[in-house]
Amino acid sequence: MFIRFISTSICIFLTNFTSASEMHLADSHGPISVMGDHMHKKNEIMISYRFSNMLMNEVLNGTKELETNEIMSSPNGASNNSGTYMNAPVSMRMNMHMFGAMYAPTNYLTLMIMSGYMEKEMIQQRMAMSGSKRFQVNSQGISDTRISGLFNLYHSKKINTHLGIGLSLPTGQIDKTDATPSSLETRLGYGMQNGSGTFDPFIFLNNVSDFGKIKVGEQIFFKKPASGKNSKDYKYGNYLDSTIWASYRWGNNVSTSLKFNYVYNGNMHGADNEMNPRMSPVMDSNNVGGQRVDLGFGLNFINTNSFLKNHRIGIEILVPIHQRYRGIQMSQNFKTMLGWQYAF
Repeated sequence: MFIRFISTSICIFLTNFTSASEMHLADSHGPISVMGDHMHKKNEIMISYRFSNMLMNEVLNGTKELETNEIMSSPNGASNNSGTYMNAPVSMRMNMHMFGAMYAPTNYLTLMIMSGYMEKEMIQQRMAMSGSKRFQVNSQGISDTRISGLFNLYHSKKINTHLGIGLSLPTGQIDKTDATPSSLETRLGYGMQNGSGTFDPFIFLNNVSDFGKIKVGEQIFFKKPASGKNSKDYKYGNYLDSTIWASYRWGNNVSTSLKFNYVYNGNMHGADNEMNPRMSPVMDSNNVGGQRVDLGFGLNFINTNSFLKNHRIGIEILVPIHQRYRGIQMSQNFKTMLGWQYAF
């Protein structure tokens, strides 16, 4: 009797892991912008591609919006803040192509890797005595790479909880340059670089509650630089990302989602001595760090027919509802993400 009970319990437990053949519902995963929100069954593989576009065309000092002339009259981080900036950022656009893969060697462990390719464009305006002309700089390249393991903590028909532990590898460049009015090869600002230059361990906790057609998920993610300053003598601060989302399944192949997301970026330590903080706020290490709250709206679709079965498409629009930055920084207007996932 006891052995039969144990065997039945194990079978029930194992059936709570989602296999590729069972992923026939649009809400089988969370919103497309939430990474590592699920685990896989033994020997299952999932590959994914995400494209995101972000636009910034306003500048904040704390929470106050600044005009271009106010930016250039603000004290910079050099010379004890006695000088002002020579250039002011006007707008920035970033496209990112993200590639991911997940593999489950057991029912209790899923391995995950993610990396990407970034394309950035920034327009700045020169000071009045330099003609107030605008100029554009660009950068592109591979981003940092994240590797992690997802460990099952609790699985039932209604609640699924797992822990993620990983490491961010410094595969993105931190010495990107471009031509500017002052030089044919100028080190670009911190936001135009593609990586951190440091090894950053991270940990996250993810939970999903299933109420039939409604699902609710929570995730908290924390990353901390652990390898000291990078080769350019600086490191970013701690990073915290906390998310809560809910989805509703309208049919087997369509679901929508609503997400709230809080992001905290710690202050930078050190500075790149090839970035002149007098030139622009984007080159001033005092202008790094802050917090933001985003509201996200998502739509998910999965093909339930035999042709292209288990191919899932997701789209999400993220709009900031609160932004507070350390110093003078460009604020985010909106972000869109389109993604594809396939498990087999």
